[in-house]
Amino acid sequence: MKTSPLILVLKMKTFLILLVLIPFTFSCNQKTNSQNSSSTVIIPAEPSKFGKKVDCYQDRNTVKIVSNRSAKVLKSGEYGILDCYELGTRYQPCELPDWAEVGVEVKISGVVKEVRENERREGTPFLISEIVKP
Repeated sequence: MKTSPLILVLKMKTFLILLVLIPFTFSCNQKTNSQNSSSTVIIPAEPSKFGKKVDCYQDRNTVKIVSNRSAKVLKSGEYGILDCYELGTRYQPCELPDWAEVGVEVKISGVVKEVRENERREGTPFLISEIVKP
């Protein structure tokens, strides 16, 4: 007994649809640990490790979160500059601790804030949540 071409085509289409839908169904059930940094906002609720809670950038949107990255202090004091050579960028935190002098290597964590249109800065606005000597 011969199978009609129409039935063969329908069987082939059904097989292809199942072949595509089964992996798709399983992939949708997997949980991921990655978070989209644009939808994640972290505002430190407690003072940072160096004892001060300073947020001079509270009116700016969060761009991304930096965690435990190496940096070098290029300018100390209020509105100091950190060269985060691991990420290839410079950050301008609200204030650095007294021990963070020019040339000191540090590990930083914090929140990168937006740079406004037509704004020129030495570094990207940065809210420190943790800064330590490695």
